Amino acid sequence: MEKDILGEVIVVEKEIQERLELEKVKSREWLENVKKESEEELAREEKNIKESLNKAVESAKTDAEVKAEEIVKHADAKAVSLAQLNDETLGLIVGKQLARILPG
Repeated sequence: MEKDILGEVIVVEKEIQERLELEKVKSREWLENVKKESEEELAREEKNIKESLNKAVESAKTDAEVKAEEIVKHADAKAVSLAQLNDETLGLIVGKQLARILPG
């Protein structure tokens, strides 16, 4: 009778060990799947971020080019305007500016 009980305990213990091993395998597989899915999601997010960054850089570049063109156009117009001033007008302008700068 004691042998039967001992035998049953050993059988049950083996079943428990087998189930534990099976659960360990399942846990490892689940962990590997979660890791793989996380890496894939991370790669997708990284790609999205890079695309957004590239779009932002291109947009900023375009804006800077437009602003630079406006500045150059304005400077050209101002240069043309100043080039058309005669010496007498330039003398008056310079005189006013000197009066503001020089004491007395």
